Amino acid sequence: MKCMNKTLKNLLWLILLIVISVGTVLVITSGSKGFSWPCFIRFLGKTDPLWITAAFLCAFGFVYFEGLGLQCTCTFFSHPFSAGSAILFSATDIYFSDITPSAAGGQPAALLVMMRRGIPAAVAAIALLLNLVMYTVSILIISGICIIIKPHMLLNMPAAPKIFIALGTVIQIIFIIIFLLCIFNDAVVLSVCRWCLKLLCKLRIVKNYDQQYEKLLGIIKQYKECGLLLKSETRLLIKVFLCNFAQRLSVILVAVCVYMSVGGMLSKAFDAFSAQALAVLGSNAVPVPGAVGVADFILLGGLKHIVADPVSVELLSRGISFYSTFLFCGILILVLFIRSKIKQGENNGKQKNDSGS
Repeated sequence: MKCMNKTLKNLLWLILLIVISVGTVLVITSGSKGFSWPCFIRFLGKTDPLWITAAFLCAFGFVYFEGLGLQCTCTFFSHPFSAGSAILFSATDIYFSDITPSAAGGQPAALLVMMRRGIPAAVAAIALLLNLVMYTVSILIISGICIIIKPHMLLNMPAAPKIFIALGTVIQIIFIIIFLLCIFNDAVVLSVCRWCLKLLCKLRIVKNYDQQYEKLLGIIKQYKECGLLLKSETRLLIKVFLCNFAQRLSVILVAVCVYMSVGGMLSKAFDAFSAQALAVLGSNAVPVPGAVGVADFILLGGLKHIVADPVSVELLSRGISFYSTFLFCGILILVLFIRSKIKQGENNGKQKNDSGS
Protein backbone atom coordinates (compact mmCIF):
# COMPACT_ATOMS: atom_id res chain seq x y z
CA MET A 1 0.00 0.00 0.00
CA LYS A 2 2.83 2.38 0.93
CA CYS A 3 4.61 1.64 -2.37
CA MET A 4 1.38 2.29 -4.32
CA ASN A 5 0.86 5.63 -2.55
CA LYS A 6 4.42 6.65 -3.36
CA THR A 7 3.99 5.67 -7.04
CA LEU A 8 0.72 7.62 -7.25
CA LYS A 9 2.37 10.65 -5.64
CA ASN A 10 5.24 10.55 -8.14
CA LEU A 11 2.73 10.21 -10.99
CA LEU A 12 0.85 13.28 -9.75
CA TRP A 13 4.11 15.27 -9.58
CA LEU A 14 4.93 14.16 -13.13
CA ILE A 15 1.52 15.30 -14.36
CA LEU A 16 2.00 18.63 -12.57
CA LEU A 17 5.41 19.05 -14.24
CA ILE A 18 3.85 18.43 -17.66
CA VAL A 19 1.03 20.90 -16.98
CA ILE A 20 3.44 23.62 -15.78
CA SER A 21 5.77 22.97 -18.72
CA VAL A 22 2.98 23.26 -21.28
CA GLY A 23 1.65 26.37 -19.54
CA THR A 24 5.09 27.97 -19.49
CA VAL A 25 5.67 27.34 -23.19
CA LEU A 26 2.23 28.74 -24.05
CA VAL A 27 2.79 31.88 -21.95
CA ILE A 28 6.26 32.49 -23.41
CA THR A 29 5.24 31.93 -27.02
CA SER A 30 1.90 33.76 -26.87
CA GLY A 31 3.51 36.81 -25.26
CA SER A 32 6.20 37.09 -27.92
CA LYS A 33 5.55 39.26 -30.96
CA GLY A 34 6.46 37.61 -34.22
CA PHE A 35 6.80 34.09 -32.80
CA SER A 36 5.02 31.23 -34.55
CA TRP A 37 5.57 27.50 -34.55
CA PRO A 38 6.25 27.38 -38.34
CA CYS A 39 8.92 30.04 -37.80
CA PHE A 40 10.35 27.97 -34.93
CA ILE A 41 10.58 24.92 -37.20
CA ARG A 42 12.46 27.01 -39.77
CA PHE A 43 14.67 28.30 -36.94
CA LEU A 44 15.58 24.72 -36.02
CA GLY A 45 16.49 24.00 -39.64
CA LYS A 46 19.00 26.86 -39.66
CA THR A 47 20.92 25.71 -36.58
CA ASP A 48 24.44 24.32 -36.93
CA PRO A 49 24.30 20.51 -36.40
CA LEU A 50 27.80 20.41 -34.86
CA TRP A 51 26.94 22.96 -32.17
CA ILE A 52 23.61 21.22 -31.45
CA THR A 53 25.47 17.91 -31.09
CA ALA A 54 27.84 19.65 -28.66
CA ALA A 55 24.80 20.93 -26.74
CA PHE A 56 23.44 17.39 -26.35
CA LEU A 57 26.86 16.15 -25.22
CA CYS A 58 26.93 18.91 -22.59
CA ALA A 59 23.44 17.86 -21.46
CA PHE A 60 24.71 14.29 -21.04
CA GLY A 61 27.69 15.70 -19.10
CA PHE A 62 25.18 16.98 -16.52
CA VAL A 63 24.22 13.35 -15.80
CA TYR A 64 27.71 11.89 -16.18
CA PHE A 65 29.62 14.25 -13.87
CA GLU A 66 27.14 13.91 -11.00
CA GLY A 67 27.55 10.15 -11.19
CA LEU A 68 31.33 10.59 -11.28
CA GLY A 69 31.15 12.60 -8.04
CA LEU A 70 29.19 9.81 -6.35
CA GLN A 71 31.66 7.27 -7.72
CA CYS A 72 34.64 9.17 -6.23
CA THR A 73 33.15 9.25 -2.73
CA CYS A 74 31.96 5.64 -2.69
CA THR A 75 35.29 4.39 -4.07
CA PHE A 76 37.04 6.29 -1.27
CA PHE A 77 34.94 4.29 1.22
CA SER A 78 35.88 1.02 -0.54
CA HIS A 79 32.52 0.58 -2.28
CA PRO A 80 33.38 1.13 -5.95
CA PHE A 81 30.90 0.68 -8.78
CA SER A 82 30.93 0.89 -12.58
CA ALA A 83 30.41 3.97 -14.72
CA GLY A 84 27.05 2.52 -15.79
CA SER A 85 25.87 2.33 -12.17
CA ALA A 86 27.15 5.87 -11.59
CA ILE A 87 25.02 7.15 -14.50
CA LEU A 88 22.02 5.21 -13.16
CA PHE A 89 22.36 6.71 -9.67
CA SER A 90 22.76 10.18 -11.14
CA ALA A 91 19.78 9.69 -13.49
CA THR A 92 17.60 8.64 -10.54
CA ASP A 93 18.58 11.73 -8.57
CA ILE A 94 18.00 14.06 -11.53
CA TYR A 95 14.67 12.52 -12.61
CA PHE A 96 13.05 12.60 -9.17
CA SER A 97 14.55 16.04 -8.48
CA ASP A 98 12.85 17.30 -11.64
CA ILE A 99 9.37 16.07 -10.69
CA THR A 100 9.40 17.19 -7.03
CA PRO A 101 9.41 20.74 -5.57
CA SER A 102 12.84 22.07 -4.59
CA ALA A 103 14.31 18.77 -5.88
CA ALA A 104 13.20 17.15 -2.61
CA GLY A 105 12.67 13.67 -4.05
CA GLY A 106 15.98 13.25 -5.86
CA GLN A 107 18.34 12.25 -3.08
CA PRO A 108 15.96 9.86 -1.24
CA ALA A 109 15.25 8.03 -4.52
CA ALA A 110 18.96 7.83 -5.42
CA LEU A 111 19.76 6.64 -1.88
CA LEU A 112 17.25 3.80 -2.24
CA VAL A 113 18.64 2.69 -5.63
CA MET A 114 22.23 2.86 -4.33
CA MET A 115 21.33 0.74 -1.30
CA ARG A 116 19.65 -1.84 -3.56
CA ARG A 117 22.89 -2.03 -5.53
CA GLY A 118 24.84 -2.90 -2.39
CA ILE A 119 26.08 0.54 -1.27
CA PRO A 120 25.72 0.92 2.54
CA ALA A 121 23.18 3.56 3.57
CA ALA A 122 25.75 5.66 5.47
CA VAL A 123 28.18 5.73 2.52
CA ALA A 124 25.44 6.53 -0.01
CA ALA A 125 24.03 9.29 2.22
CA ILE A 126 27.43 10.96 2.66
CA ALA A 127 28.16 10.69 -1.09
CA LEU A 128 24.83 12.32 -1.98
CA LEU A 129 25.19 15.02 0.67
CA LEU A 130 28.77 15.80 -0.38
CA ASN A 131 27.56 16.17 -3.97
CA LEU A 132 24.79 18.52 -2.82
CA VAL A 133 27.23 20.73 -0.91
CA MET A 134 29.74 20.90 -3.78
CA TYR A 135 26.89 21.46 -6.25
CA THR A 136 25.76 24.49 -4.22
CA VAL A 137 29.28 25.88 -3.86
CA SER A 138 29.80 25.50 -7.63
CA ILE A 139 26.62 27.46 -8.40
CA LEU A 140 27.67 30.31 -6.12
CA ILE A 141 31.21 30.47 -7.52
CA ILE A 142 30.19 30.36 -11.19
CA SER A 143 27.36 32.88 -10.71
CA GLY A 144 29.62 35.16 -8.68
CA ILE A 145 32.24 35.16 -11.47
CA CYS A 146 29.55 35.94 -14.06
CA ILE A 147 28.16 38.85 -12.03
CA ILE A 148 31.66 40.31 -11.54
CA ILE A 149 32.65 39.99 -15.21
CA LYS A 150 29.23 40.77 -16.77
CA PRO A 151 27.26 42.84 -14.20
CA HIS A 152 25.07 44.30 -16.96
CA MET A 153 23.48 40.85 -17.52
CA LEU A 154 21.95 41.06 -14.05
CA LEU A 155 21.29 44.80 -14.06
CA ASN A 156 19.44 44.72 -17.39
CA MET A 157 17.06 41.96 -16.35
CA PRO A 158 13.43 42.73 -15.38
CA ALA A 159 12.52 43.03 -11.70
CA ALA A 160 11.00 39.53 -11.28
CA PRO A 161 14.12 37.61 -12.40
CA LYS A 162 16.26 39.83 -10.14
CA ILE A 163 14.09 38.91 -7.16
CA PHE A 164 14.42 35.19 -7.90
CA ILE A 165 18.19 35.52 -8.34
CA ALA A 166 18.46 37.37 -5.01
CA LEU A 167 16.33 34.72 -3.25
CA GLY A 168 18.35 31.92 -4.85
CA THR A 169 21.59 33.49 -3.67
CA VAL A 170 20.32 33.95 -0.11
CA ILE A 171 18.96 30.40 0.12
CA GLN A 172 22.19 28.86 -1.20
CA ILE A 173 24.29 30.90 1.25
CA ILE A 174 21.99 29.93 4.15
CA PHE A 175 22.40 26.27 3.22
CA ILE A 176 26.21 26.58 3.30
CA ILE A 177 26.06 28.42 6.66
CA ILE A 178 23.84 25.69 8.15
CA PHE A 179 26.22 23.05 6.85
CA LEU A 180 29.22 24.80 8.42
CA LEU A 181 27.36 25.25 11.71
CA CYS A 182 26.58 21.53 11.76
CA ILE A 183 30.33 20.92 11.65
CA PHE A 184 31.47 23.50 14.18
CA ASN A 185 28.40 24.16 16.36
CA ASP A 186 25.62 21.64 15.76
CA ALA A 187 23.95 22.53 19.09
CA VAL A 188 22.97 25.96 17.73
CA VAL A 189 21.51 24.43 14.57
CA LEU A 190 19.62 21.82 16.59
CA SER A 191 18.08 24.39 18.94
CA VAL A 192 17.00 26.68 16.09
CA CYS A 193 15.56 23.79 14.04
CA ARG A 194 13.79 22.41 17.12
CA TRP A 195 12.15 25.81 17.73
CA CYS A 196 11.08 26.02 14.08
CA LEU A 197 9.73 22.47 14.22
CA LYS A 198 7.66 23.25 17.33
CA LEU A 199 6.28 26.35 15.63
CA LEU A 200 5.32 24.39 12.52
CA CYS A 201 3.61 21.77 14.68
CA LYS A 202 1.65 24.45 16.54
CA LEU A 203 0.56 25.93 13.22
CA ARG A 204 -0.40 22.37 12.15
CA ILE A 205 1.80 22.64 9.09
CA VAL A 206 3.84 19.64 10.30
CA LYS A 207 2.46 16.64 12.19
CA ASN A 208 4.08 14.15 14.58
CA TYR A 209 6.77 16.20 16.33
CA ASP A 210 8.71 13.18 17.67
CA GLN A 211 8.99 11.54 14.25
CA GLN A 212 10.10 14.76 12.56
CA TYR A 213 12.57 15.46 15.38
CA GLU A 214 14.20 12.06 14.85
CA LYS A 215 14.54 12.85 11.14
CA LEU A 216 16.08 16.21 12.07
CA LEU A 217 18.65 14.54 14.32
CA GLY A 218 19.52 12.14 11.50
CA ILE A 219 20.02 14.98 9.00
CA ILE A 220 22.24 16.96 11.38
CA LYS A 221 24.27 13.82 12.09
CA GLN A 222 24.80 13.24 8.37
CA TYR A 223 25.85 16.87 7.88
CA LYS A 224 28.35 16.61 10.73
CA GLU A 225 29.82 13.33 9.45
CA CYS A 226 30.13 14.79 5.96
CA GLY A 227 31.73 17.95 7.35
CA LEU A 228 34.29 16.01 9.40
CA LEU A 229 35.17 14.11 6.25
CA LEU A 230 35.75 17.39 4.42
CA LYS A 231 38.07 18.61 7.15
CA SER A 232 40.29 15.54 6.96
CA GLU A 233 40.14 14.43 3.31
CA THR A 234 41.16 17.38 1.15
CA ARG A 235 41.90 15.30 -1.96
CA LEU A 236 38.44 13.75 -1.95
CA LEU A 237 36.89 17.18 -1.40
CA ILE A 238 38.74 18.60 -4.42
CA LYS A 239 37.76 15.64 -6.63
CA VAL A 240 34.06 15.87 -5.78
CA PHE A 241 34.11 19.65 -6.14
CA LEU A 242 35.66 19.40 -9.62
CA CYS A 243 33.04 16.82 -10.65
CA ASN A 244 30.19 19.07 -9.52
CA PHE A 245 31.83 22.14 -11.02
CA ALA A 246 32.05 20.26 -14.34
CA GLN A 247 28.40 19.26 -13.96
CA ARG A 248 27.37 22.89 -13.51
CA LEU A 249 29.50 23.98 -16.47
CA SER A 250 27.96 21.23 -18.62
CA VAL A 251 24.39 22.39 -18.20
CA ILE A 252 25.31 26.08 -18.53
CA LEU A 253 27.30 25.45 -21.73
CA VAL A 254 24.16 24.07 -23.40
CA ALA A 255 22.88 27.65 -23.78
CA VAL A 256 26.26 28.73 -25.18
CA CYS A 257 26.23 25.92 -27.77
CA VAL A 258 22.68 26.79 -28.83
CA TYR A 259 23.65 30.47 -29.07
CA MET A 260 26.64 29.62 -31.27
CA SER A 261 24.52 27.25 -33.39
CA VAL A 262 22.39 30.19 -34.60
CA GLY A 263 25.41 32.25 -35.68
CA GLY A 264 26.16 33.91 -32.36
CA MET A 265 29.34 35.96 -31.99
CA LEU A 266 32.14 34.40 -29.99
CA SER A 267 32.67 37.73 -28.22
CA LYS A 268 29.11 37.48 -26.84
CA ALA A 269 29.29 33.79 -25.88
CA PHE A 270 30.06 34.63 -22.24
CA ASP A 271 26.89 36.73 -22.14
CA ALA A 272 24.89 33.62 -23.01
CA PHE A 273 26.88 31.70 -20.40
CA SER A 274 26.08 34.36 -17.77
CA ALA A 275 22.37 34.37 -18.64
CA GLN A 276 22.16 30.60 -18.12
CA ALA A 277 24.25 30.73 -14.93
CA LEU A 278 21.92 33.33 -13.41
CA ALA A 279 18.92 31.23 -14.46
CA VAL A 280 20.40 28.27 -12.58
CA LEU A 281 21.09 30.40 -9.49
CA GLY A 282 17.65 32.02 -9.45
CA SER A 283 15.69 28.82 -9.99
CA ASN A 284 17.69 26.35 -7.90
CA ALA A 285 15.60 26.62 -4.72
CA VAL A 286 12.18 27.42 -6.21
CA PRO A 287 9.48 25.04 -4.86
CA VAL A 288 8.24 24.12 -8.35
CA PRO A 289 8.97 20.77 -10.06
CA GLY A 290 12.03 21.24 -12.23
CA ALA A 291 11.93 25.00 -11.49
CA VAL A 292 9.89 25.14 -14.70
CA GLY A 293 8.68 28.63 -15.49
CA VAL A 294 11.13 30.44 -13.25
CA ALA A 295 14.25 29.11 -15.01
CA ASP A 296 12.63 29.84 -18.38
CA PHE A 297 11.76 33.46 -17.61
CA ILE A 298 15.15 34.26 -16.06
CA LEU A 299 16.97 32.80 -19.08
CA LEU A 300 14.63 34.62 -21.45
CA GLY A 301 15.28 37.88 -19.57
CA GLY A 302 19.01 37.47 -20.19
CA LEU A 303 18.78 36.34 -23.80
CA LYS A 304 16.65 39.35 -24.81
CA HIS A 305 19.80 41.48 -24.78
CA ILE A 306 21.88 39.02 -26.81
CA VAL A 307 19.86 37.49 -29.66
CA ALA A 308 17.22 38.67 -32.12
CA ASP A 309 14.93 35.69 -31.44
CA PRO A 310 15.29 35.04 -27.68
CA VAL A 311 12.15 32.89 -27.41
CA SER A 312 13.33 30.34 -29.98
CA VAL A 313 16.83 30.21 -28.47
CA GLU A 314 15.36 29.80 -24.97
CA LEU A 315 12.96 27.04 -26.04
CA LEU A 316 15.70 25.09 -27.80
CA SER A 317 18.19 25.60 -24.97
CA ARG A 318 15.76 24.44 -22.27
CA GLY A 319 14.56 21.66 -24.53
CA ILE A 320 18.08 20.24 -24.61
CA SER A 321 19.36 21.10 -21.12
CA PHE A 322 16.21 20.15 -19.18
CA TYR A 323 13.64 18.19 -21.16
CA SER A 324 16.00 15.92 -23.12
CA THR A 325 17.95 15.18 -19.93
CA PHE A 326 14.71 14.50 -18.07
CA LEU A 327 13.54 12.18 -20.87
CA PHE A 328 16.87 10.33 -20.94
CA CYS A 329 16.83 9.80 -17.17
CA GLY A 330 13.17 8.72 -17.24
CA ILE A 331 13.79 6.14 -19.99
CA LEU A 332 16.82 4.80 -18.10
CA ILE A 333 14.78 4.37 -14.91
CA LEU A 334 11.93 2.75 -16.86
CA VAL A 335 14.34 0.24 -18.44
CA LEU A 336 15.77 -0.54 -14.99
CA PHE A 337 12.25 -1.03 -13.61
CA ILE A 338 11.25 -3.39 -16.45
CA ARG A 339 14.49 -5.39 -16.08
CA SER A 340 14.00 -5.72 -12.32
CA LYS A 341 10.42 -6.94 -12.83
CA ILE A 342 11.55 -9.50 -15.43
CA LYS A 343 14.33 -10.70 -13.12
CA GLN A 344 11.91 -10.87 -10.20
CA GLY A 345 9.51 -12.95 -12.32
CA GLU A 346 12.31 -15.32 -13.34
CA ASN A 347 13.38 -15.76 -9.71
CA ASN A 348 9.80 -16.47 -8.64
CA GLY A 349 9.53 -19.02 -11.46
CA LYS A 350 12.72 -20.76 -10.33
CA GLN A 351 11.49 -20.89 -6.74
CA LYS A 352 8.22 -22.51 -7.86
CA ASN A 353 10.09 -25.08 -9.97
CA ASP A 354 12.46 -25.85 -7.10
CA SER A 355 9.59 -26.27 -4.62
CA GLY A 356 7.68 -28.40 -7.16
CA SER A 357 10.63 -30.73 -7.69
